Amino acid sequence: MPESDPDVDVANAIEETRREVKYFASDYPIETLVRRFKEDDPGEGDIYIPGYQRTMQWNNDRKSYFIESCILRIPVPPIFFYEVGGRFEVVDGSQRIRTLVQFVDNRFVLDKLEKLDVLNGFRFRDLPPSVAKRLLNSSIRTFILEEGTDETTRVELFRRINTSSQALTDAEIRKGAYQGPFLDLVLDCANRQIFVDLAPGKSTRGNRDKESERQELVTRFFIYLNYLNEFSHDVRRFLDEHLKLLNRTLQAANIEEMSAEFDSVMAFIQTYMPRAFFRAENTQQVPRVRFEAVAVGSALAMRTGANLNTEDLSWLRGAEFQQHVRTDASNSGPKLRARVGFVRDKLIGAA
Repeated sequence: MPESDPDVDVANAIEETRREVKYFASDYPIETLVRRFKEDDPGEGDIYIPGYQRTMQWNNDRKSYFIESCILRIPVPPIFFYEVGGRFEVVDGSQRIRTLVQFVDNRFVLDKLEKLDVLNGFRFRDLPPSVAKRLLNSSIRTFILEEGTDETTRVELFRRINTSSQALTDAEIRKGAYQGPFLDLVLDCANRQIFVDLAPGKSTRGNRDKESERQELVTRFFIYLNYLNEFSHDVRRFLDEHLKLLNRTLQAANIEEMSAEFDSVMAFIQTYMPRAFFRAENTQQVPRVRFEAVAVGSALAMRTGANLNTEDLSWLRGAEFQQHVRTDASNSGPKLRARVGFVRDKLIGAA
């Protein structure tokens, strides 16, 4: 059997992987993007922002800066779409599209511009006609991922996109790629008031999107609770694979049971240790490793049906528990099970 040529093997591997990503590029005038987008009725717009995308995050200064770039025809980052039934779902670029629509609708005033300071205080309707036409005729490069691209490839593309100053979080990526009944449960639980109070979403990683951080925590709660012994390392892959599995297999009755268990566990934590998720008594930081230990450990203790020990919870601030929830333990299967088991055993009174 002849030996393979390494150069040919590499070239073939690259070409095979490249074919998995089917997309085409197009330059759309701003006028077309604005006209085809329907913010108030996304079911009707040819261009729409799905529910999993961030809400409007840009402040007025940043929106003004972007509009200035468009008027000057300075290249701006491209917009990524996914084609769905002939319509374009925004994958990356929702802040840019929303900004364009809001400005053309006269919903904000240009402010703090440096190069075009003469336009400070202007709305779209105040622009000279020639400048307004210049803006509407300016084009933005777009990349459209073709419909039918397999799920894994879509997720990989989402993760590689980093055209905005703040990359998509894993929770936001999952919302775009793994829609289904389990994801719906995660999104619902993440916004329940009891959970917002217990874990507002301010992580030690500096994540500015609190809602996405809570979604990440809820995803970890359900998956670690039910598949704890299967985890070895690579948190992202583990969560992705089990999220897909649960989306495919869960029935309505399962969803109701999981929802009720989530509420029961959070009610228990709120009653007996409402500050347990926080890194310290005087902060609002919720380290993921600490959340996993307390939430999953409490749930496993409650599943035993034993009378839980809530009289002495001083171990929550003790040195042994602090050692278990060091941040360098986050990607280790044995350490994950050790910190979850520590909380479970403390609550059921095991030696």
